[in-house]
Amino acid sequence: MKARKVLLLFSTILLLALSAGFNFFVYNLVYSSPIESVEIPLTTRIYDDRDQLLAVRYIENRLEIPLEEIPVPVLKATLAIEDHRFYQHRGFDLSGFGRALINNLKQKRFSQGGSTITQQLAKNLYLSNDRTLIRKIKEAAYTIRLEHSYDKDEILERYLNTIYYGHSAYGIEAAARTYFAKSTAELSLAEAALLAGLPKGPAYYSPFINPEAARERQKNVLQAMNRAGYITAQEKEKAQAENIDYREPAQQGQASYFVDYLINIELARYFNNSTDDIYRSGLEIYTTLDASMQQAAEEVVARIPRQRIDPQGCCQPQGALVALDPTNGFIKALVGGRDFSESQLNRVFSRRSPGSAFKPFVYAAALEEGKKATTTYLCEPLSLEEPSAGKPYEPTDYGGGFHNRELTIREAIASSCNLVAIKTFLDIGPEKTVEMASRLGILSPLNGYYSLPLGTAEVSLLELTAAFAPFANGGTRVEPVAIRRVVDSKGNILLENRPCRKKVLDEKVAFILTDMLTGVLAEGGTAEKAGPILHRPAAGKSGTSHAGINAHMIGYTPELLAGLYIGDDFEQPLGTTGGELAAPLWAEFMENALAGETPREFPLPPGVVRKTICPHSGLLQSPNCKGHGKEEYFIAGTAPTEECSFLTCPHCPHDSWWPWLPDRFRRQP
Repeated sequence: MKARKVLLLFSTILLLALSAGFNFFVYNLVYSSPIESVEIPLTTRIYDDRDQLLAVRYIENRLEIPLEEIPVPVLKATLAIEDHRFYQHRGFDLSGFGRALINNLKQKRFSQGGSTITQQLAKNLYLSNDRTLIRKIKEAAYTIRLEHSYDKDEILERYLNTIYYGHSAYGIEAAARTYFAKSTAELSLAEAALLAGLPKGPAYYSPFINPEAARERQKNVLQAMNRAGYITAQEKEKAQAENIDYREPAQQGQASYFVDYLINIELARYFNNSTDDIYRSGLEIYTTLDASMQQAAEEVVARIPRQRIDPQGCCQPQGALVALDPTNGFIKALVGGRDFSESQLNRVFSRRSPGSAFKPFVYAAALEEGKKATTTYLCEPLSLEEPSAGKPYEPTDYGGGFHNRELTIREAIASSCNLVAIKTFLDIGPEKTVEMASRLGILSPLNGYYSLPLGTAEVSLLELTAAFAPFANGGTRVEPVAIRRVVDSKGNILLENRPCRKKVLDEKVAFILTDMLTGVLAEGGTAEKAGPILHRPAAGKSGTSHAGINAHMIGYTPELLAGLYIGDDFEQPLGTTGGELAAPLWAEFMENALAGETPREFPLPPGVVRKTICPHSGLLQSPNCKGHGKEEYFIAGTAPTEECSFLTCPHCPHDSWWPWLPDRFRRQP
């Protein structure tokens, strides 16, 4: 008897100890420490220059909003279909669980879960979807902790910002934008009911995939709202009859090369080369891109004539186009290839030989050194000893010939004469051209080889195009800018870019060079095919690399600067030139991009004078000259002061200097 009492006492003490230990364990699990914070991935949104949505990037497409910004119909629809006793229970609804159990037994399958909103939030935040006993125990523990740590409004807000609605939309705001292209605050009762019904089966009830099932589920939600007393029968019937306008989710292929550049180059620098932070931080990225210009650029690159399919299945030749505002460097369009899904190589940043598109830097340096648009050089065979080469360098013009006459540098740049470019380069000194190109924005290494004027040094399309900006804007270098500002999910400005400008070229030199480059697009110029397409003042330079592997066209108006590259990724010859292939496509882009803009002339800066000169002598045209005079621009103080005469011009009468001679002694040319 005594032994029994001892055993009973021992058992009681052991039971109490186990109970205390279990209670201590539960207390520590549920109450003693604060519930761990969970970082919920947010959607990063990218906007164009007019603050219109351009693209989204995310791990989970989510846009968090506070509960007070969620309209009442959305709240009531969610509570009615998911947990209408949410504000009465403490995380568990035994009556709801009982109803679900009875229905499951009747149907002999697991058709209803009976989980409360808090239980669903616990599972979404901390657990997997496994249907195991251990997972259910953990879910119960987290449910208790959530109810202990947050009030009901906070739990409902977190639920509505985390639940999955299908089509990559997490949270009610992302769902509203995905299905209806509007914010949550703009949702009607019918739309709110449809969205509230999606979490049960996002794929099955998707209005994009199964519209009939979606409408039936919406009907169930409206009936639940009516039963709960949230809406009247008339409101229910009106919502059921409403015709809903669905919007397909935004395509992520738009401006793909530009967005890829933003994330992997521009923003990666700011986030220490971590793109994961960009995809999950809910950033608002405001860019410089013009959506209409971007579309025009993509259409032009897509229209590059196709020649072959390469071993990787990509169409060749490929192309790239970049457009900048020459006044501030803002990138207005950027296309790195025909199709981003086919090839992710961004050819805007690939280094290629620009060919004759490099020559403007030679002539800008020459003008700065005192040469004039009327300065002449003889185009003739030339043999140069290159110290590092094993044989003399003997350049020719395109096609292997020579002009065999004196050319002004204006004529030389329009016809892209190689010999005059090299002679000018040597006359002013190779270092002058290297310095000029670097000063204007060429960042790639340059050498002083005799072939440099012909564009043998490889440069990227972006740096080449940006280096033309000082010609277009009156001498100011502008750094390319793709991002205006970046704002975090809390509204803090993380990054804000301002135009970076630096005066690098005299505006008079810039204007005269620009005027010379207008001749490239005129009749007889290498890019003359662009002239009839572009109906506004423009200047530019085409370029073809050695053996016709690369074709370029870089050009501008006062409002827009654009560069187009065309070439085979495997360096197969194009069989044509930059003027024949790239220039017309460049002109099409410029014409479409500037549609609706009033054409503007390049402004004449102070210190530039216009004179009528004799094209044969380069002197002022004499009143007696019977030839056709030509208008030419000069920097003030450099224009010729002497008039042409029979000694310098074949169109001047030989005896015009002796007016006293009788007519019978006068000789006409």
